[in-house]
Amino acid sequence: MNIKVVLEYDGTEFSGWQQQTGRRTVEGELKRALRELTGEAVAVHAAGRTDAGAHALGQVVNFRLASRRIPPSRLPAALNARLPGDVSAVSAEAAPDEFHARFSARWRRYGYRYLDRGARPALDRNRCWHVGRRLDEAAMGRGAAALVGRHDWTSFCSASEPAQERSREMRTAKVERSGDFIDLELVAEGFLRGLVRSLAGALAEVGSGRRPPAWIGEILAARDRKLAARELVKTAPARGLTLIEVVY
Repeated sequence: MNIKVVLEYDGTEFSGWQQQTGRRTVEGELKRALRELTGEAVAVHAAGRTDAGAHALGQVVNFRLASRRIPPSRLPAALNARLPGDVSAVSAEAAPDEFHARFSARWRRYGYRYLDRGARPALDRNRCWHVGRRLDEAAMGRGAAALVGRHDWTSFCSASEPAQERSREMRTAKVERSGDFIDLELVAEGFLRGLVRSLAGALAEVGSGRRPPAWIGEILAARDRKLAARELVKTAPARGLTLIEVVY
């Protein structure tokens, strides 16, 4: 039986999603819980491999269980009894045999949160980037407008990404303020390694006034990661990043 599960997690104490020897990961904790629950060594597929320190409200995974002893409706409670407190199985359902959490996804929604007040955060210290200076969210929004559409993301993605796979469509790119927080929301068919955090870092440069909004489009059009590095495009810290939703 193919099972689809939606997970929520606080990534602060994790070395990312992907299982790694000797490191605490979300995938590792989920596999352990599934093994304890079913006695099976289960292969798990995720919609996205979140970075160390990044969070998820709607990470989607799928896996196949040989046993039908536990119905999907009972699976979240059974998993949550075995998962650590910083991971929660929010929902579970039987999925068609052809469903794959990664390859069946149509759109992914990520959020990045900035805090631009002077005082450092206490409650949200692991859920935002405290930039410590006022940002111009309107300028950031104008810069983000250049991101919408299908682009080659070479300037902003990791150099390890295959060159022939760097073209992806960005459906929306929005910047909104809520009090002292600024939220960047990006919806795309897929996100390359390092892309959201690089974009968040570049938009912070615009928001601080060090770069004009048009600079974002210029760096993107150059399709040159080395140029971006010379232009001091900094990677934003992972703690401000959240995988919000995966749409199928």
